[in-house]
Amino acid sequence: MACAVTIRTLEWVCDALDSAGQLLRAELGRDGAGRAWSGAAIDSRAECSGRLFFAIQGERTDGHRFAAAASRAGSPLAIISDQSVCDELRSAGAPFIVVRDTRIALQDLARAYRRHLGARVVAITGSSGKTTTKEYVRAVLKTRFRTHANAGNFNSSIGVPVTILEADELCEYLVCEVGANHAGEIDFLGDMLRPDLAVITNIGDAHVGYFGSRDAIATEKGALLAHLGPGAHAVLPRDDEYFDKLSAIVQGKVFSFGRSPAADFRLANVEFAVGQLSFTVNGEPLSLSAVGDYNAMNACAAFAVGDICGVDAARQRQAFESVRPTPGRGRIHFVAGVTVIDESYNASPASMHKSLAMLAALPASRRIAVLGDMKELGDSTGPAHRGVGEHIAEPGVDHVYWLGGEGDAVRAGAAARDTAADVRTFAAIDPLVAAVAADARDGDVVLVKGSHSCRLEDFVAGLVAALTARN
Repeated sequence: MACAVTIRTLEWVCDALDSAGQLLRAELGRDGAGRAWSGAAIDSRAECSGRLFFAIQGERTDGHRFAAAASRAGSPLAIISDQSVCDELRSAGAPFIVVRDTRIALQDLARAYRRHLGARVVAITGSSGKTTTKEYVRAVLKTRFRTHANAGNFNSSIGVPVTILEADELCEYLVCEVGANHAGEIDFLGDMLRPDLAVITNIGDAHVGYFGSRDAIATEKGALLAHLGPGAHAVLPRDDEYFDKLSAIVQGKVFSFGRSPAADFRLANVEFAVGQLSFTVNGEPLSLSAVGDYNAMNACAAFAVGDICGVDAARQRQAFESVRPTPGRGRIHFVAGVTVIDESYNASPASMHKSLAMLAALPASRRIAVLGDMKELGDSTGPAHRGVGEHIAEPGVDHVYWLGGEGDAVRAGAAARDTAADVRTFAAIDPLVAAVAADARDGDVVLVKGSHSCRLEDFVAGLVAALTARN
């Protein structure tokens, strides 16, 4: 049953937040209660027209400073907790309500809206590949259904409720990525989403510094499965050592994906070159504009979702062929004879090893790795970076440029394998760009990967600009 249009009114917003114990005061203006809203925003620089604006206090700025600007940009309602901005909003004729806590109000409203939403919810989590898998699932489902999915990696306690509120009353499938960097976060978001289908891409070592161990990470990711009802479905990685543990949580039906002959959706025949990946799932030939067999595995999980939801193989094939990598997640630049593979968005030890193995297998005159520190690893930081150095020592990678303070540990790991691996370290982006641009030549392939805080996306932009100018 589609959600009633009446819940898209400001009056419903007030009633829902009042029921949640959040509402302190409402000033909607003349006929404000009947005004409609179409989504949610937390940034006045984003599209605000028709969207509720939640003035959230962040680490760097306070959304209350921009509540009036959001109203001028078309927001029908500002949701605030700092009453010092009431006069400014009132004088601007901007409807507003005062709540106890804007962050909690956002979550409470999303939870209330989800109860009315008729869409089936697909929730995706895992240590890596979440955003890419979400994009594949979106592409597959939208070939047959009215589908909404979170933007980018909007997967947090802020991003997930915004995504829920953005789904309209005609939405048939809501696809939502679910992330976590502290214990209990996925359980909290799973309760909010109440998914009909859950996907776990893998259990790795991303954020292990926050959780302490892979066992703890598996427990955190598995918390999503506890929110599946008896009629729901789970899509789980059959090759993962935690498969049995995860399966035991599920009340509904479990479908598996992977290379194992026991997988319900079996990945095979993976072949790749720069920018082109072909493979089969249960014998169906598929292809992607992507690199790395890990993306074939992400697509295998998405194929499983599509099949469960009734999307035939022909539609899925067309969907995969249409998807293009997003910046930082495998986007490829061909410039001045150099191929630049941008995987700059994030990195963990497992994903770093997979990307280096992919680079080593690509045909190229030389293979250059531009890498950055891996963050949030806690006590595993030193061993993890030495492990990357040991991996670099294997044949296939010709030159390594490292950005950040862990370069010495990487070099030590390479030296321990009795190799003369060329590992150059840098502390800043500009000299790194200059060094790689001077070194790169026709036929080279350059892989760029590191944790998000390294800002290697700035390196990619600088290198592409430098090579273009040189060309």
